[in-house]
Amino acid sequence: MIGFSALKSGALAAAVGLAALSAPAIAQNVIRVGVLVPISGPASYFGVQGKEGVALALEQINRGNGINGIKLDVQFEDSACSPLQATNTVKRVLEQFKPHIVVGEECSDASLAIAPILEQAKVPMLNAGSAANQLTESGYKYVFRIFPNAAQQGVPLGRNAYTKLGARTAVLLHVKTNAGVDNADGFAKEFEAAGGKILARIDFAQDVNDFTPIATRIAALGKVDVLPTFALEGQQVRLSQALAQARVVKGGGGTGIQMGSIWLPWGFEAKAGQASQGYIRIVQFDPTEKRKMVTDFIDAFRAKYGADKTPTHINAHAYDTMLLIAEAVRRGARDSESIRDRFSKMRDVEVTTGKITFDAKGQNSDMSVIHFVETQADLSWKGLNW
Repeated sequence: MIGFSALKSGALAAAVGLAALSAPAIAQNVIRVGVLVPISGPASYFGVQGKEGVALALEQINRGNGINGIKLDVQFEDSACSPLQATNTVKRVLEQFKPHIVVGEECSDASLAIAPILEQAKVPMLNAGSAANQLTESGYKYVFRIFPNAAQQGVPLGRNAYTKLGARTAVLLHVKTNAGVDNADGFAKEFEAAGGKILARIDFAQDVNDFTPIATRIAALGKVDVLPTFALEGQQVRLSQALAQARVVKGGGGTGIQMGSIWLPWGFEAKAGQASQGYIRIVQFDPTEKRKMVTDFIDAFRAKYGADKTPTHINAHAYDTMLLIAEAVRRGARDSESIRDRFSKMRDVEVTTGKITFDAKGQNSDMSVIHFVETQADLSWKGLNW
């Protein structure tokens, strides 16, 4: 288990001493971390919030003597949530920065593009935001993901829609990406197996901004119990508002319940306004949780960024990736291969989002990271005991 105090204490002494390091590591005493995040484009909020989480963790990890004299050296790069840009960027980073590990990308299509490149280079990839099942189902040995995959999100959404909400009809809404398709497939498979009916499945491109036609089409279908939705925050805000204006969902006086996955950060409700009332979604980081790891993280985050700031799951994911790399170093990792080895053996490692146990495919198998919340009339969260 990793905590703030543990990262600062002499208890982080590594099992392998400096004498056992290779010549380049002895000269530098650093672990180089390439961080690929969307700094530009529609998913740029991932990059902004990711950098905040990384910066906070680095302050704590690199303080004083670091981890037995080893410090993390981070280089941020803009991968723009784009497969092409992410591919070009990771090739350049591998050649010029020569990272021991790469963190990223947030968007599944970009992550799927860089995974085989990093696999060939034998550089571990630590992913904290992509849901596409394929990422950890392709036989890669250097890919590790702390984010629940699409099946781990879509399946419980479908199951709970049927059993907890009593839903029998659904309209699936998703962006046309690997993650959007996989999440929708997971929901549909579970919901239909239980006896539910999918009335319509509507996909849309990432550049769609006007959701009025889609909302009008759904309103014409009659009573819809649930509307599972998988898209980035900007589109989710506009889609929720369009559905509310069409009186389809609770936020607009309708009866439909919009549901969603971990794609939405803390603060979504403030942006969507009353349209988000009744929205039920999975969150991986719950800032109302009273676990000490969480409260310590929030205190440190507010001390650095402002007393009125509440960290999102994106902040927490980024922070956790640095904690896990630091833990690998604490356990003796000094290069790409030993980082991969230490990751593969991690079990029940506590971070802000829950516990991490990497299975043989590199996927976190611990579902303590999934929480269900419902948006109340005052736009606050209510935790659901699901």
